[in-house]
Amino acid sequence: MIFLDSEKVFDWHAIFFGQEHWSFLPQVIIKTIFMFFVVVVSLRLIGRRGIMQGLFPVLTIIMLGSSAGDPMLYKEVGLLPATLVFLMVVLLYRLGDFLAAKYSVLETYAEGRVRCLIKEGRFAVENFKKEELSKDEILSDLRSEGITHLGQVATAFMEPGGQISVFFFPDDKVKYGLPILPGLNDEELKEIKEAGCYSCAFCGHTTQLPPAKAHTCPVCNKNKWVKSINETRVT
Repeated sequence: MIFLDSEKVFDWHAIFFGQEHWSFLPQVIIKTIFMFFVVVVSLRLIGRRGIMQGLFPVLTIIMLGSSAGDPMLYKEVGLLPATLVFLMVVLLYRLGDFLAAKYSVLETYAEGRVRCLIKEGRFAVENFKKEELSKDEILSDLRSEGITHLGQVATAFMEPGGQISVFFFPDDKVKYGLPILPGLNDEELKEIKEAGCYSCAFCGHTTQLPPAKAHTCPVCNKNKWVKSINETRVT
């Protein structure tokens, strides 16, 4: 019969401190503050589309998830350092939330701001850095709204959380626009062989083009075009 050594099972120092001394706790505070800001910057670099729930909630979930799991899995990690991390993360979250509400500059950095995504039937590319304009994701979101081409959209905004708000032209004011349905926008052309209404494959700028070997978009300077359509929305 195996008897457990109660002193080893209930090694309270190991349970609460792991393999560290109590003097390690101030280091926990400093490391938590440092990592808090490291994660904030990292999430901002990921961009708003990657953190749909908002920066501070995602940050808190990431840091608390690791803090909760480590003391349960690793004997080297005690309960007190992990609990201190929890308290520090919650405190920093509440402090960040308070400062963001008080100072608009910090709120804009943390949560982003509303940006015009589509204006008068084309992408407002001047409002975005190239790396922020993920075309496939945006077209997918627009299709989920029942949109078949950009000429149906009067304006659309990308909200701070990454969601897209869309406002439509009435049916009698729908323009020719860049088709966004798979198959229709895949046939990109450099050479225009037949005169007609074409949309820039990148920004959606739409205009009448005559036959030519190449045309350059006056908005984004790209040279690939897609045949425009002007059908109304089916609701």
